Amino acid sequence: MKYIAPYITDSEYRCKCCSELPPDFDPTDIAVPYGILFDAFKVIRESWGKPIRITSGYRCPMHNAMVGGKVLSVHQFGLAFDLDCDDIDEVYELDSVIKEIAPDLRRGKYIDIGTFIHIDVAYFIYPSASLAWVEGQTWVG
Repeated sequence: MKYIAPYITDSEYRCKCCSELPPDFDPTDIAVPYGILFDAFKVIRESWGKPIRITSGYRCPMHNAMVGGKVLSVHQFGLAFDLDCDDIDEVYELDSVIKEIAPDLRRGKYIDIGTFIHIDVAYFIYPSASLAWVEGQTWVG
């Protein structure tokens, strides 16, 4: 299994439909803001103490549209992860860990359409496409 960063497999991060990476991403020199997201995930994973499956990392525009993602989804920049949880209780437990360990991450709990948490660093994208792309933004979907 090939890792793109600690605890993040290459296949988890690549687009699920075309296996591409974000256009400006260099896996041999992971720069800000990718490194901020990857480092935050590493700390979250180590605090959680067990594997966390990433179900979505980078999405090309076509894949994003196929899964019903927002037109300006942060996944299309490669700056977001969806973290799979076993059940709703685990969503809330993991969310608490993330809030404590990485409060600057934007995070959304998805309990109506699944059991996952979305984390991202949209606040690094400039110019900002949304007023909601600020550090620490939270939501429930």
